[in-house]
Amino acid sequence: MGGCAALLFGWSKKIWVIAGLGGIFLFLGILRYDFDLPAGDQSEIHFYNESEVTFIGIINAEPDIRADHVKLKIKNEKLKIGDNWSKVSGNVLVITKLYPEYRYGDELKIKCKLKKPEPVNDFAYDKYLAKENIYSLCYWPEIKFLSSGLGNKLISVLLSAKTKFVSVVGRILPEPQASFLGGLLYGARRGIPQDLMDKFNATGTTHIIAISGYNITILALLISKLTCGFGIARKKSFWISLLGILFFVIIAGAQPSVVRAAIMGGLVLLAEREGRLSRVTNALLFAGASMLIFNSKILVFDIAFQLSFAATIGLIFLSPIFERYFRKLPQTLGIKDSFITTMSAIILTLPLILYNFGRLSFVAPLANVLILFIIPTTMAVGFIAVFCGMLSLGLGQILGWLAWFLLSYIIKVAEFFSKIPWASVQIGKIHWVLLTIAYLIIGGFIWWQRKNSKFKIQNAKL
Repeated sequence: MGGCAALLFGWSKKIWVIAGLGGIFLFLGILRYDFDLPAGDQSEIHFYNESEVTFIGIINAEPDIRADHVKLKIKNEKLKIGDNWSKVSGNVLVITKLYPEYRYGDELKIKCKLKKPEPVNDFAYDKYLAKENIYSLCYWPEIKFLSSGLGNKLISVLLSAKTKFVSVVGRILPEPQASFLGGLLYGARRGIPQDLMDKFNATGTTHIIAISGYNITILALLISKLTCGFGIARKKSFWISLLGILFFVIIAGAQPSVVRAAIMGGLVLLAEREGRLSRVTNALLFAGASMLIFNSKILVFDIAFQLSFAATIGLIFLSPIFERYFRKLPQTLGIKDSFITTMSAIILTLPLILYNFGRLSFVAPLANVLILFIIPTTMAVGFIAVFCGMLSLGLGQILGWLAWFLLSYIIKVAEFFSKIPWASVQIGKIHWVLLTIAYLIIGGFIWWQRKNSKFKIQNAKL
């Protein structure tokens, strides 16, 4: 009895310690989130929403070029109040004409009526912009160019290199393959025809054309498996895969969302290299906490961050379980690895997708298996073709035919599965209670599998 009481007291003490630490971190998290909220006084540009204003600011992100307009993220410096200029802070998203063209680092004088962002249909557009610290919109303003070259020098160099890279893509490949390759290599969706985007949405393969954690985590594992398959040592394979992730970051312009995705992909590689979930779990939590310290709003407002985190957890914890269950799947063309990584990511992200979008794709697992195994090769061939095209356009066009063939195969697979009547079903967004239950079930399954596998190993040793 005394031993049981001591054990119970020990567990009770441990629970209180965990609960106390959890409460402290919750309190600190609330303080951090509150610190991220805008001040709302005259020093912030959004204080003047719904007013006609003139301000001076610098383009501090790559211009987002659309079919009939361009979006510019402006970091404010000065605001004209009466006849005087006053210092202000905060960002404004400016929607303006395609021409004249403006670049990152340009200083502009802008006159317009500021608008407060609002939800658009079921899309929380205001929250989406809030995570980027944007609380004001400016439509079709009067713009006067003042100067250029005021942005970060490293980012300017990266964006300049990306511009040259993008121009070659359009010269060595026809459409829609050129735009599709752009989506694969640097996350550009704007040139992809809407009907093709609808087919990717229906088949649950949209993630392949976005440099997101969902994309990079899958590709990181596939690159690692591919290099190991060629007989490259595990340590060398790890560094080659990290270089591949670094390539994505550079080509995509080193945007914060891409950097977060790269961290997620790097953690998956670390999990495979270390083979110890405890170390990788700690690293994953540390990475997530670091991102939230930098910008706490991404936890609530950034669906991409949520999906990235969930996909990474799935690849770390579910992949080893599925390895045991699907040992007999063929390794030919990476089918086994594609299936395991795809299912691991889909299972952990599906509840979030249903909660946020209410969309369910029944063909996603098979479509991803038939597509994902060829993605690393497609990206490698596409990159080599573009790189050679920068040196010699003729050589780039020759290699571009092979890239065209691979890209066309992926498009045909998406087209085929999208024609199936029940390929994608809109079932409506699930309640947060169902979301919680779904993750409790998944967490319970992972816990049971890990406990069961340890039990089997202990018995085997006996």
